[in-house]
Amino acid sequence: MVQNNPNRSANTPHVDRARTVITRSGAIVRGKFPSRKNQRMIHYEGLLELAACYMFEMSPNIIVYREQPLKIQYADGDRLRRYTPDFKVTLKTGEIVLVEIKHSAFLARAEIRHKYRQISAHMQRIAQAYCIVTDTTIRQEPRLSSLRYVFGQLTRQIPTQVQLDSVASDLASHPVFLKNASIQEVNSLLKPYGVSVFDLLASGHLVCDLTQPVQESTQTFINKENHHEWFRISEELSI
Repeated sequence: MVQNNPNRSANTPHVDRARTVITRSGAIVRGKFPSRKNQRMIHYEGLLELAACYMFEMSPNIIVYREQPLKIQYADGDRLRRYTPDFKVTLKTGEIVLVEIKHSAFLARAEIRHKYRQISAHMQRIAQAYCIVTDTTIRQEPRLSSLRYVFGQLTRQIPTQVQLDSVASDLASHPVFLKNASIQEVNSLLKPYGVSVFDLLASGHLVCDLTQPVQESTQTFINKENHHEWFRISEELSI
């Protein structure tokens, strides 16, 4: 539970986690991430989960997400085991995806591979979308640094979807995009609207190349394809 947070809305619901970490080990960095999509602080365990939060925030396909959302029982031979996924994400399609965040070196251990094979098999049996996202995907550079940068540049006042759709519609016919407008050029156009180019990147209305560092000269493009994403978290699930 978030306490004494002056930025928290009175209407923001209290969210209980299915698992609360009680170990006092200093090996894992724990903290809270200021989520715009959830309008509350998200608890993370480890820097890899923190990095994943930036991806969830900047993915246009994800509407909301929740940490340690529920406990699941799965069969492992003749034993019944318990498991709590790291996150539950809700896609704009309405689909729910459970997500596990893991270091690839950890997954290389035979007993860990066995555990997650059993969990994945259980998820398939109950028709629950599930994926494991590793540091190999999350810590791609310069993508991760760029996503952090874009998140930090979002406007303080969160634009509505209607507002963003309207702005994107106006921009679609602007001649500046005939020559692949830079972030600086688009931001100049957007001043009267009260939104920034970064808001439109986060919403998926604009895209840019994340294989290069994002900066003022970075070229942006109108996203004219409904299913085109500027980055993917899981190729298997298209998110």
